[in-house]
Amino acid sequence: MIGGLRITNISWRFIRVWNRNMVVYRKIWLVNFLVPLFEPLLYLAAFGMGMSALVGQIHYHGEELSYIAFIAPALLAITMMYNSFFENAYASFVRMYYQKTFDAMMATPLSLEDIIAGEIAWGATKSVIATAIMLGVVSFFGLVHFPHGLLILPLSFLGGLAFGTVGMVFTGLVPASTCSTFRFFFS
Repeated sequence: MIGGLRITNISWRFIRVWNRNMVVYRKIWLVNFLVPLFEPLLYLAAFGMGMSALVGQIHYHGEELSYIAFIAPALLAITMMYNSFFENAYASFVRMYYQKTFDAMMATPLSLEDIIAGEIAWGATKSVIATAIMLGVVSFFGLVHFPHGLLILPLSFLGGLAFGTVGMVFTGLVPASTCSTFRFFFS
């Protein structure tokens, strides 16, 4: 017990949940790859090129930056946060509530803690994959300084764990309220 919280035992079996999600990802990789590829292109085109004409140069710490160089770190941060949160809020909810994948996993030696830890680890992995794709696109525009720019990938994993955990909390809370709201409107 730490501060009144009970530490649960998460076994290494959570990697099986992560592996299951990786197998599914590899089967539909093209669909999962295209969105993180086109998303930065559209952002950079709309905000970087479109709004940069309106904004002009930005003065930051005595330096002049183009608007596209100013928003590039924010695009990487948004990618990092959004992909892990969405994976653990929406995709995990679909696997739990509609596909009943969590029920099937619970019929194995996996504990609920293992399943949740595996889902969060997978959300963090998706965050790294999407951030790596975004990093490649942003570096194509000369907005990343290598090799220091590669440090964003471990940071993406840590951010993915943080935001994926928040998404998983919402996934755990939503079904009860969704079911009661659904019954309220349709009864």
